[in-house]
Amino acid sequence: MEVIEKTNCPNCGAPITTEICPYCNTATGIKTATANMEYPVIECKEANLGFFNTVFPLIFAVSFGFFGFVFPFLLSEEDASEVSLMFFAFGLIGIIALLITLYNVAKYLLVKINGKEIEGIVYGYMSDNMLINGNPAQIVKIKIDTDEGPRFILYQTGDIKQPYAINGTIKLKVYKNIFRIENGAKTYF
Repeated sequence: MEVIEKTNCPNCGAPITTEICPYCNTATGIKTATANMEYPVIECKEANLGFFNTVFPLIFAVSFGFFGFVFPFLLSEEDASEVSLMFFAFGLIGIIALLITLYNVAKYLLVKINGKEIEGIVYGYMSDNMLINGNPAQIVKIKIDTDEGPRFILYQTGDIKQPYAINGTIKLKVYKNIFRIENGAKTYF
């Protein structure tokens, strides 16, 4: 059962259940995980080029690809035939890791080239299931305006930091359901 936190706005005293007071637009201090979802959440695919979604799989692609495709040619013919299944597995892992990298680069380029600039309001942060050095990565909850009215996106930052101010405006680029935070986003390429 979903537990929604209820309190009064610290600025105007109105009863609230959200991270930002709907009456005076003040950040209320309510945690995003226990706040009321005032608007529907739409699917959000992130177009980040970060270490864990681009560089890390590329390292796997190169190393496993080497052992799967190059290393067997360095062995004698009889040694290579004995371990050919192992080399096939290494090559397969290398190909999958390369596809992950290419998929993330393609999303980034689609948004960069075809994306439309929009603005959003940061409502709060939640912990992601992904851990980075034992700390949960953050998901930022952003309210955007769409043709169907206000909607939320839950944007996985891929970082443990909370770099955007709650109730602050941020610039995004969107192409279909692929989003990229433009201001303050890191890119490794």
